Amino acid sequence: MPRPHTPAVRPAIDPASRPVLAARAALRHGDRPRPRAARPLTAAVVAAVVALLALTGLAPAVASDAGDRLLTGASLRSGGALTAVGSAHRLVVGADGDVTLRLGDGTPLWHTGTTGNPGARLVQATGGALEVRSPGGALLWTTGTASPGARTVVKPDGVLYTISTAGTVAWKSTTDGPALRTGGVADRVPSGGLLLAGESVAAGDVRLTMGADGDLVLTRAGTAVWRTGTAAATPRGAHARITAAGALQVVASDGRVLWTSGTASAGARLVVKDHARIYLIATTGASAWSTAAPTGSADRVPAVVSLPLPAALPVPVRPGTGTGGGSGTDTGGGARVYRTVLSTAPAYADPTSDVARAARTARDQGRTADADLLDKAATGGAARWLGPADGTTAVRTYAAAARAAGRTPVLVAYAIPDRDCGNHSAGGLGTAAAYRTWTDGVAAGLGRGAVVVVEPDALLHLDRCGDAEQRLALLRYAVETYRAAGAEVYLDAASSNSFGWSAADLRDMAQRLRAAGVDRAAGFSVNVSNFQRTEHEVAYGTYLSALLGGRAFVVDTSRNGAGPLAGPDGTVWCNPEGRALGALPGATGTGPHVANLWIKTVGRSDGTCGGGPAAGTYWEPYLLGMAARAGW
Repeated sequence: MPRPHTPAVRPAIDPASRPVLAARAALRHGDRPRPRAARPLTAAVVAAVVALLALTGLAPAVASDAGDRLLTGASLRSGGALTAVGSAHRLVVGADGDVTLRLGDGTPLWHTGTTGNPGARLVQATGGALEVRSPGGALLWTTGTASPGARTVVKPDGVLYTISTAGTVAWKSTTDGPALRTGGVADRVPSGGLLLAGESVAAGDVRLTMGADGDLVLTRAGTAVWRTGTAAATPRGAHARITAAGALQVVASDGRVLWTSGTASAGARLVVKDHARIYLIATTGASAWSTAAPTGSADRVPAVVSLPLPAALPVPVRPGTGTGGGSGTDTGGGARVYRTVLSTAPAYADPTSDVARAARTARDQGRTADADLLDKAATGGAARWLGPADGTTAVRTYAAAARAAGRTPVLVAYAIPDRDCGNHSAGGLGTAAAYRTWTDGVAAGLGRGAVVVVEPDALLHLDRCGDAEQRLALLRYAVETYRAAGAEVYLDAASSNSFGWSAADLRDMAQRLRAAGVDRAAGFSVNVSNFQRTEHEVAYGTYLSALLGGRAFVVDTSRNGAGPLAGPDGTVWCNPEGRALGALPGATGTGPHVANLWIKTVGRSDGTCGGGPAAGTYWEPYLLGMAARAGW
């Protein structure tokens, strides 16, 4: 606020402060017209004065209301403002760190986009750039202007100008948003933030744009998938904002709220996700609101669906290399014949599993509907996961029971050191030597004709935890050991969603598989414990197979019947709501996709997220929902 005029007696002036006061006076009047010959001297005097102020500890000159201009070396703290002479335009340094140029009624015309930095200040640097800096001095935004001694002025036309010492325009603001952001994230708008006409935030090819016509539009690859529909409701000049209370709003130039998300989640931020949704994320990390799903599938479709199949990667020549069982053979005419033991002996459905026992209990208790759903989940045949505690005896007992039932034992080896990078499913063996010993024990109990899936996510996490070279060596050891025991071995290759769909990503995974010994295995597995749709994983697997010279692959369909759930941070992987059992396990009869399997043990929790119990614990309410939603 302007200070009131007070014609009181002036206090005595300390003689030591006279040079400083004189310097300030020179700064205040430094932009008045001067004779041409005096201008070079003026610039030198200004620079000297700024240096003097700095030496006395009184610079930068911080003002709460500095008239219509910011002089070189000066700054405005939070709450400070510049007001144009002859108009209602006002430049304000907000408490949240955003510097906005507004009309008298508060309508924003331009801003720096630095919301989320409380205590930030606006600085007219001596080098000529107008800057926003954090309380600690970090550069948040800058015009990048090089014009020593320049000043910045708010003009009646609603434009901010940086004026050189020669009186020329060195920089000016525009109505299309920030000039040069030096920090921040391009896919989000923080609490209190704005999107003015023409501004946007994006994730990949998904972009949220505040249109000049007043419509807030979400597009994917240039095609609109969601909009507020406010184009016809307002003249030009509308903007979007994230209120401190947690609502996304479109506001007209006259202040009317044209559209609102209607949410109340103080401090929430807006985030754009590359699966074509926008979210308001609460300070707790939960989704407070999101846009409706785009037309068609809400989950992302891998780009590999439309990519031509690549030429195979070269196979390194090593002593003893060859194909493993199940991958198929070339008939000599160029057509590969794929074989799997699952064609003659389906996957074993263990009558002592958690689900089977729960089904019997429910029936004994008269819960017939629940028992029917649990039977549906129990009879499909799920894999048996093997951890550090499982040895030769346990494996041999399980494999023998499967063969006695005329079925194939499907097992998952899951004990590699640094398992799951120490997350929900941590708990692998501690050393490479211990892992080799454990692998030998498992192999001794297998017998011929088992299917073994080797170490889910081990290749996905190859560069994220543990010793990569050691891990590859252990995977090669496991593949060769199980193969020598007569098993049909599949190395895990993650999923299209978790690893990536670009040609470079797929080539990377193929090279990882090859380094881990896939050429000695039957092939690889995809979608283990994931929710991606079968058609997407078949496309992903087919591409990898082509790179690997035609290796076979299996798809985990244990819970992909409803596809994935899109969440604020991508696909929800931990106990997502509304999922369903997928296609029943069995050989497909088509190669290289040789079979569907229920590799993730049905009924087991992913972890303590979504109200679930600890990872690996049987969770009946969740399983009942998955069985009820199954499409068969």
